[in-house]
Amino acid sequence: MIFTACSGSDTSLPRDLMKDTAPFDSVFMDVASHACHELHALMVVKDGEVVYEKWDHGYGPDHLHVMWSASKTFTATAVGFAVQDELLDVTDKVVDFFTPEELPEVCSDRLKKMTVHDLLIVSSGFEDDCIGRADSGEDFDWAAATLASEIVFEPGSRFEYNSMNTYLLSVIVSRVTGKRVDEYLEDKLFSPLGIENYMWKQSPQGYSAGGWGLYMRTEDFAKMGLFMLRKGVWNDKRLLNEEWFDEAMSAQIMQYAGQGLTPDDVAKMTPDAWNQGYGYQMWMCPEGGCRLDGAWAQLCVLYPEKDLVIAVQA
Repeated sequence: MIFTACSGSDTSLPRDLMKDTAPFDSVFMDVASHACHELHALMVVKDGEVVYEKWDHGYGPDHLHVMWSASKTFTATAVGFAVQDELLDVTDKVVDFFTPEELPEVCSDRLKKMTVHDLLIVSSGFEDDCIGRADSGEDFDWAAATLASEIVFEPGSRFEYNSMNTYLLSVIVSRVTGKRVDEYLEDKLFSPLGIENYMWKQSPQGYSAGGWGLYMRTEDFAKMGLFMLRKGVWNDKRLLNEEWFDEAMSAQIMQYAGQGLTPDDVAKMTPDAWNQGYGYQMWMCPEGGCRLDGAWAQLCVLYPEKDLVIAVQA
């Protein structure tokens, strides 16, 4: 597995740290009381200022922490920039971005109909998720293996989490921009936000992993949340159009879509953080929030009405 890395000076968020930190400090104690649970970092940004920050022993402000699937939202944002640059549209067909060598010898009707939008909302229908093989370091063509997988439902009709959807988005962004996703975001997002210290895994074919493999600091994770909370504006300068965030940060598909549930079945479901809907590679939360979400609690939770960002690495 190849890494791409960038490092440099830091551009910090403004601070107005609370004097009474006990309520947040107690979260670390609570997590530590559960066997095998670890809270590595917690940062709270209210009204654009860091009001609380703490790292556990062995971690710190400069530690590059694995993001796991929270990486997905960064890749989706790269798609947003490509759409803004008129290089791409969410209605574009997936097969149009891949070579005959990468596509199956005979493309199914479902594959021919699949769109970028279907990938963004993890509704491709691919039966196989090759992330296990990919993350093990096995040398194979990730895109070709995914595109060859059987498509078990109509794209767009059902929510089915699959990290290779995001890898295909990474490849598509690279095909239309001529840059890896991390290189494209360096110009469009990372540099303007002062995110100068990060790494992102690459596939054997030289593309950013897309759906996982991004490593970054807690504060930079929080910056991404604040950028999204501001709907594409940073330091009073618009970087990405507001319409993108209106789509990305709203429920594009429900997690129970395509499962054959009746309205009565849905009404009886217990509301929780996993059935609020899914946007563009991010999850909706109860009470109007949304979140970037990676395995083992890599969380950046946004509540626009409260002007609040909470970044967690665990």
